[in-house]
Formats: sequence, C-alpha cells, structure tokens
Amino acid sequence: MVKVSQQYLEVDPYKIIEKGFHKERNEVSESIFSLANEYMGVRGFLEEGTTLPSLIGTYFNGIIEYSLKDTPSAYKGIVKRSHFTINSVNFLKCKISVDGEILDLATSEISDFIRELDMRNGLLTRSFNWYIKDTVINIKFERILDMLTCENAYQRITFKANKDVKLHLVMYLDSNVLHWRDHCYWDKDSTYKKGKNEYGLSVKTPTTHQSLAATMIIDSNENEHSYVSKEKEISVHYYLNLKAGEESVVTRYVSIFIDKKSDEHIDKLIENSRTSVKKAYLEGFNKVIESNTLYFKKAFEKSDIKIVGNDIDQQGIRYCLFELEQNYHGYSPDNNIGAKGLTGEAYSGHAFWDSETYCLPYYLFSNKKAAKDLLLFRYNTLPQALARAKELDCEGACYPIATRNGEEACNLWQHASTQFQPTTAVGYAIYHYMNIYHDDKFMQDYGLEMILEICKFLLSRGQYSSDNKHFGYYGVMGPDEFELMVNHNTYTNFMAKKMFNYLFSLLKEKKYETQELLHKCGYTDELLKRMKEASDKMLILYDPKTLLYEQHDGFYKLPHIDINSIPVTDFPLYSHWTYDRIYRNDLIKQPDVLMFMFLYMSEFDLATKKANYDFYEPKCLHESSLSPSIHSIFASELGYEDEADKFFGFATRLDLDDYNRNTCEGLHMTSIAAAWMNIVYGFLGLRSDKEVISLSPKLPKKWESYEVNLLINDTKVKVNVSKEEVSFTLEENKELNLVIYNKLETIRNNTKIKRL
Repeated sequence: MVKVSQQYLEVDPYKIIEKGFHKERNEVSESIFSLANEYMGVRGFLEEGTTLPSLIGTYFNGIIEYSLKDTPSAYKGIVKRSHFTINSVNFLKCKISVDGEILDLATSEISDFIRELDMRNGLLTRSFNWYIKDTVINIKFERILDMLTCENAYQRITFKANKDVKLHLVMYLDSNVLHWRDHCYWDKDSTYKKGKNEYGLSVKTPTTHQSLAATMIIDSNENEHSYVSKEKEISVHYYLNLKAGEESVVTRYVSIFIDKKSDEHIDKLIENSRTSVKKAYLEGFNKVIESNTLYFKKAFEKSDIKIVGNDIDQQGIRYCLFELEQNYHGYSPDNNIGAKGLTGEAYSGHAFWDSETYCLPYYLFSNKKAAKDLLLFRYNTLPQALARAKELDCEGACYPIATRNGEEACNLWQHASTQFQPTTAVGYAIYHYMNIYHDDKFMQDYGLEMILEICKFLLSRGQYSSDNKHFGYYGVMGPDEFELMVNHNTYTNFMAKKMFNYLFSLLKEKKYETQELLHKCGYTDELLKRMKEASDKMLILYDPKTLLYEQHDGFYKLPHIDINSIPVTDFPLYSHWTYDRIYRNDLIKQPDVLMFMFLYMSEFDLATKKANYDFYEPKCLHESSLSPSIHSIFASELGYEDEADKFFGFATRLDLDDYNRNTCEGLHMTSIAAAWMNIVYGFLGLRSDKEVISLSPKLPKKWESYEVNLLINDTKVKVNVSKEEVSFTLEENKELNLVIYNKLETIRNNTKIKRL
C-alpha cells in the first residue's frame, strides 16, 4: 500500500479534537467536523467566514437540481442532463467585528484555538482568544443538529472580553450560496419578520421546483438590533455591549422544512417551520444536547465497538459509527446514502452501489428499519430503473450507477452504460436482508418484483458466444474501474448467475403469490427457460489448477506495472495520469474478483481465497475507499496479521488522517461503513451469506481485547473477544443459534467459548 497518514488531530475515544488552528487544513477540517442527521448536513466551516480556502456547505437529503443545460450527445443511452444535490441555505452564517476590524482566522491574531466534536451527542464546539489591540475577547461557538426533530438546528455563541467593548454581530439566513463555488441554484425568494426576534426566508429551485422555508429565532439580552432583507438573504444586526469579565450569550434556533416532491404549498412549509422553531426555542439549547445524548446512547448500545489497548483504532472506529448514524438512520425511505453523505459536493451527492454492498450490512445488524428503508428507496425508484433499461435497448430494470432521485445521473457513458454492479447489488441486498430477517411480507410486496425485473435486464443485456456454448456480458466495466469495455468480467457474470439462481429458488418455494407478479413483469415459461439456460451456460473464468478467477477475458495478458514504482505524489491517479493511460495495464483500482468472493465468502475455501488474494492484492492501488477493508478482511482470515492491520488502519482513518489527500471534498461514507465491516467481517469473522450466521473471532495482536455490539434477529448481543475466550452478553431470556468456529452453538447470556 502506497498511501500515507497525515494525522494532525488529537487522539480521544469519544471526541475529535483539533488543538491549534491548522490553516493549511481548513477544508479537511470542514469535512471531518461535519454534522448531519440524515435530513440535513452542514460542513464544519467557520460560521463567521474566512478568506482561507473554504467550502461552505449545507445540504438537504433529496433537494436536487438539474444541470443548467443539456450535454449534447448524438448517442442513445448517454445521459444528457445530470442532477445533483445542491448547496442550500447557510443557517449558521454570522459576521463579527470590533471597531471596524472583522474577525477572520486567516488574518486575525488569535490564541488557544481548540475545536471539539463530541461523538456522544453531536455537539461541535470551537473556541479561541481574539486580540484587537489591547482587547482580548474569548469566543466560543457551539452548534448541534437535532437527531430526532431533524428539521431543527442550533447555534450558540458566547463572548467574554477582558475589558468593556462594543461588538457588532450579524446573524444571517443566506441562500445566495454557490454550489461548486460557481453558481447558486435557488430563486423565487421571499423573507419575513415575525414579532421581536423571529426571522425567515423561503426559496424555490428553478427546474425541480422544490421549496425550502427556514425560520430562526435569536435569543439575546441585547435589545439594540435591526434587520436587513436582501435577495435570498435576511440579516439581523446586534450591537453587544460586552462588560469586562462577563459572558454575553447569543443563541440561534433554526427550523427548516423542505418540499422534495414539489407539491407542498410554501405557506404550509413556513407555518411548519415557525411552529417547530418556537417549540425548540421554548425548550432551549440544553434540551437538544440531552435529547441527542440519549439518542446516541441508544444507538451505540446496538452498534458500538470498544477496543482495549489501542486508542487510535478506538477513535477511528467510533468516528465511523458516529458518521454512519449521523448520515443515515432510517428517517425516510425516500433517502439514500450519498458517497459523501451530507458532507461535501464531490460525486454530486450521488448514491452508488456502495449503499447496498458496503453500507447496508451495518444497518442489517443495528437498525432493521434503516436497512429496509434503503431497499425501499430502490423499490420507490423502480420506474426509473425500468426506463433506464429501455434507454440501453434492454428489458427489465437497470439501476443507475449514480443517482439521487432514481434517474441515471452519470453522463460518462463508460460507467453509466457498462457498469451493472448497482443492479446486481440491489438483488444481492434483497437476498442479504431476507437471509437475516425472513421478511416474507417485504418480499411479497416489494422484493420479488425487483428481482424479477433485475433478472429480465440481466437476460436481455447478456449474449451468447459465437459457438453458443457460453453466455456472458460483453463490453462491460466491473468494480475495477481501471478496465474499460472488457468481455466476461467475472464479477458481472458471477453475480448475474447468482441473481438467476436466486429467482429460481424463490419461485421453487411457492410461498409468494407469484402468478400475478409474473404476469405483471411479462414472464412466460419460455422466458424462465431462457434464464435457466443462460445461468447454466454462464462463463466463469476459473482455473481449477491455479484456483484463480481471471478478472476478465484477457486480463492475464495486460502489461504489468509495479504499484510500488508509482510516486505517492501521483495520487489520486485520475488527477495526475491521462485518462487513457490508466486503462493500459493491469493496475487495479479496487477489488473485483475479491469483491464477489467477499459477498459470498462462505462459498469459497481457504485455498481459493489465498490464491486469489495473493495474485490480485499486489496489483491493487486502493484508489477507491471501497478497497482497503475488503483486503483487510481477506488478510485476517488468511492469517496475514500485519497486512490486515495495515489495511484496517487505512480504512478506519481514511478521512481522519486524509490518506487519499481528498478529505477536503467530503467524507468517504463507503470507507466509513467498510471500517465497521472490517472489524465485524474481518476480525470477528462474521459470515451472513448462509442460513445460520457464523463467527470465527480473532484478536489483532495490537489489541488487548475488543467488544462488538450487534442486533441479530432483533436481539441485542454483545460479543467480547479476549486473549482466552469469546463471551456473549444477551438480553435476558433470549438465545441465538450461531455457528462459532464452525460448530453450531446455542448462545445465551454469559455464554463463554474458548478462543481458537
């Protein structure tokens, strides 16, 4: 692995702490100190503003816009107009000045800077001393998003000066925000003032016609204030008379209601916003801290991982768990998990196939509702998937490689028209969910229809070889995006065969009302016969002598490049190598063969895993956050402890330590979810692709012990792994049948098993 850590934060098991202001890492810190609650997210930008490089970002899940104009293309199937999550109202913005000097951490004289994110409640605190001539003002900013009433956000600013001084504070609601730093996607605005201290604005998007209403109440002891209303902005001016040694506190309560479906009247949104913010104001700032503390306590009871003996790893994994809970927890089945969550604008806020293959497992074992909601997002966008298949001259449902609303948003044909990982990932996710929860109602109402349409697409997109001996996929791109327009990518062929066979097993069970669905989806006996033949003749490039799966037809003949010969300054590769150069060798961006082996881990013996890991790992650059954890999981099972540890550190602290040098763009939600998988599927050895869940716990040599909280079959279970034994803590009167070290065991509270 050629990536290196750039650690600059303090190590703490429950906090992310920056001591001293790191100007050169301002945008990285903005990402790391982001807050979210699935409904909305806000980057950790300096609310008072700065001339430093900065991405001021607030985002709402499902608020999108289309490109200003179509991308001309004469070719069918290529997306002509993309969509993306847009930057939204800045509800934390303020400006602070004394005697005409404006506070700007780029130029102002400050000391004792400290920023802390408390993962026990989601409170972000930042404080420092500001020097203006012979005056010293201590300023503390606090912000928090409500995890239960997700429309609400809070900000508290505390001032304390060493002498009497008059300070000018301006508080804004500002929708003149620039997305990608170059364009504002809001118009049709209005502002309003109600009563003494209630202010608001409403705006609408130009093409999607989605609306937003934001109302703020400002609580301050100072009566001297005024307000100014401008286009898409309202500002309130306070003139604070600070008394020497006394604290002056200004608290802002904000409630923001959105209309994602363009059918809610703006007056209704304003009414809801005003009602909600008044309630928040009456309850007070400390109330939301109490509420969030209880929320995260309950969440961690189902998902926390405690590591004894390594504080760096402990901080890393708890940060990952915290961000997973912030960015998605089953608030709405209309939401998905963007590759950057709600922390930045890279990838345009799009969700990819990572949601089903990397993020879903965490929710399967911590939050059933959230897991189901992820699948319902795909069912709710099935019509768009059906339309996309037609655009590609196919039948059935083709799920998009990148999307926010179910439509294909990627206008790079080599990805959008040749990558079918999202489609098979949705099918796999349904199988994975059903394997754990056996939710027959879900399968009857939603799952089977998706599987039927997915298999129709896979049949229509595949082709037979000229001699009619083999079925497979030509002109595709597998998970390894460094290989373009290949034939018989083994991941694609393998997963398609799995989908066909899964459908056959569902139909064979005859437990669902299938005839009506079969008719609805255009199925006939002849179509099923063709699927069976395609599955039987699917070409899987496997050599029983070497135990190797060839990544795609011709991969073995590609020119070889030693990954260790590439300078670290060449990363990320897309920014430093020409696009075509990347495709002309055997470099691997992320696991491909190893990926399908991971998804169906129980089906491959150790010798086969070892052969393929040893062959493909040296070729992998880990240019995707999808990559390190999968390699760590394999390395752990194979007994490669040092490699498992190395990849685990990379995956767990990818953003905290900016391994890929692009944390400034937003967090890598895939890597964050993968870090959980790294411990649970790697060190704990959990396997969930068989009827009975199995565990084969190992203890990394740098840890004294570790403890994993899981929700299995709606039962909370705590697994503690020490040097001597594996112990289980279950709820009273509960028991679980689990395979432990290849032996079926009935697990009850206080069950202890000697560690192998």
